[in-house]
Parts: sequence; C-alpha cells; structure tokens
Amino acid sequence: MTMAEPRTDQGEPQYKMSTEDLDFYYGDFKALHSVSMAFKPCEVTALIGPSGCGKSTFLRCLNRMNDLIPISRVEGRIMLDGADIYASDIDVVMLRRKVGMVFQKPNPFPKSIFDNVAYGLWVNGIKDKAFVQERVEESLKQAAIWDEVKDRLQDSALGLSGCASPGHWP
Repeated sequence: MTMAEPRTDQGEPQYKMSTEDLDFYYGDFKALHSVSMAFKPCEVTALIGPSGCGKSTFLRCLNRMNDLIPISRVEGRIMLDGADIYASDIDVVMLRRKVGMVFQKPNPFPKSIFDNVAYGLWVNGIKDKAFVQERVEESLKQAAIWDEVKDRLQDSALGLSGCASPGHWP
C-alpha cells in the first residue's frame, strides 16, 4: 500500500517529483532496487555514484525514456506534480516537455539528422517547413557541425561520430 503524497497548506504537492519503491528491470536483470526519492521545486539534486550503479537508468525512468527499450519494465511509482507518470492517461510527449534530459554522450533518435534536430519544433506544433529548415540549419551551425552534415541531413543520426551504436543502450 502506498502513502498519499504530502501536500502544502495550499493543497499543492510538496514535491515537484518523487519516486516510491522504484524497481527497474532489463529483462530479468533488476537494475534499480526500491529507490525512493523526493525532489522539491526549484532545488538542485545531484546523483553521485560509480559507473554502472544505475544513475542514468534512474534518470531515464523520470521521463519514461526506458519505454523505448522493449525488454524493460518499471515497478513502483513516479509522481510529477502529484500525478503518476506511468498512468494510462499520461501523454508521454507532454511529460518529456516537462522532464527534459541532457546526456553526457549524444543519444539521438533512430531517425535522420534533420528529423532529430527538427523534432522539438514538430512536437510543439510548428509546421512551417521554411521556418523548420532555417532553425535546423541555424542549430547545426551553432553546434559547429553544419559543414560536416549539410549534405547528409537525411542520413541516420546514429551514424554521427560520438553517438551510441544502434541497439546500444547506455
């Protein structure tokens, strides 16, 4: 049985995000064991531990990126603003707008270079092709890779140097 999430005097959830008895599995391998944490609004939290201890796996649970791994499963609860992020009515795209991720190594979607860069615009409803094209080019120039990729925008982003190979999950 789980406890109700603590509330402020105004009825708002006390924590911006929390986990309760979170277990995560890659197939039969249990990667996370009963992780319970609470994150207050506007505070910084650091996760520190040795390589392979589950820090990245835990972080990917917070915006359901592990959903993309077919053999994975989650047990326990993760709450964001008082709502269970694994509830059936949760829009995962909206969740990921609120819970973004920045990775140490590039982690592109298995899509083209162009589609990876344009993705954020598209999921936010921008359909103007000229505007999207302009922003993609500008973004790649700011990242100092435009000259390297301008003739390969329809190639898979997984082929870029420094990216995880297809099928590899950090």
